[in-house]
Amino acid sequence: MPHYFKPDNYTLILLLAGGIALLAAVVPTMLRKRYISAPIVYLFIGAAGFFMFNYDDVHPLEHLGEIQHVSEFVVLVALANAGLRIKEPFKWSSWKYAVRLLVITMPLTIIVAAVLGWQFMGFAPATAMLFGALISPTDPVLASELQTSAPGKDDRSQSKLGLTAEAGINDGLAFPFTWLAIALVTKGNDYKEWIGIWLLHDVLIKMALGVGIGLLTGWGLYKIIFSISNKEDTLGRISRGILALALILLPYALCEVTGGYGFLAVFFAACMFSRYEKGQKHMHSLHDFNEELEAFAVAAIFVTIGIFIALHYHLLLNFNILATALIMVLVVRPLTGWIALAGSGLNNFQKFVLSFYGMRGIGSLFYLAFALQQADFDQPKKLVAVTTATIFFSVLIHGISARHVQKRIKKYDFNE
Repeated sequence: MPHYFKPDNYTLILLLAGGIALLAAVVPTMLRKRYISAPIVYLFIGAAGFFMFNYDDVHPLEHLGEIQHVSEFVVLVALANAGLRIKEPFKWSSWKYAVRLLVITMPLTIIVAAVLGWQFMGFAPATAMLFGALISPTDPVLASELQTSAPGKDDRSQSKLGLTAEAGINDGLAFPFTWLAIALVTKGNDYKEWIGIWLLHDVLIKMALGVGIGLLTGWGLYKIIFSISNKEDTLGRISRGILALALILLPYALCEVTGGYGFLAVFFAACMFSRYEKGQKHMHSLHDFNEELEAFAVAAIFVTIGIFIALHYHLLLNFNILATALIMVLVVRPLTGWIALAGSGLNNFQKFVLSFYGMRGIGSLFYLAFALQQADFDQPKKLVAVTTATIFFSVLIHGISARHVQKRIKKYDFNE
């Protein structure tokens, strides 16, 4: 007797992937002129799906490997996009505001978040340090709402350029502090025994490898592609999609093999490629292909987060978790950003955009999953809860307000 309507798990996964692909194709287009971002819609679709199907198998601590690899790939695609968007990546004018955010805002955010985690959330020092590290970077995925224009399009916005440059590099800069938290767990609080090794290897050498391998790989890819395809008709037959994957996967894998920070390698490889690519209009579709990859993965992740929030909605009702998440989004990043930009010569609107829109998102999920697999941190469920809550409020608050800001950028934010 044949059986109908009894699909296996693999078929259900394919069905879910197809539905998410459809969402990724349709939702951003439908919201193009709306004051709401696609991740917000995905969150609520995930929550609605939970209540419709009563799906109760979303336990992040049991799927850390999957969370790490999916979020890792999304961040890599977003980092490549950020690098390709920066039109003059080796001019100080492209970095002068981002450097302030990286050197001042990011460490201040880590310190304040760690103190909040320790004193307010009751985390052990190592867990508090991890919370500070994973919540500090501006997310290159969500920051795309206010990133500088795609390659080949003119954009004179100082704040959008600053956010793009900051988001591109600070995901890599969060790694040393994540390793610092791991060291506190595995090597103890007597930091004098290992702090020198951490500074040499986890800060200096691994960062240098990331930047160096990224620049060399970006340069090498450009030389290979344009030496083989030195004619316009030949160049036009090269698959932009496959080239985009090469620009993401090669620098990342080469850097990880050597022990460096692959996030930095991907961003700087894209920056190097962007430098040479400036006059090559046929290469602009590299960015378009990456955006399509990113859109699918973002839909998948935020639908899943929506399911998780619906399953654990009580977490958002916990005062300490709620307060910590809102303080991080509404107070800590805006205040530390404003401090960093004091005396920069920017007007108040530009300072506001650069300070307020340090969005938290998928990069935080990656560092959370990565660190929890490396060491036994105290109160991991509570750490997952406060991280998820911070991402939720960042997506909600920044996603709703970003379109309003975009309309005012042409008037209040431009290069002289």
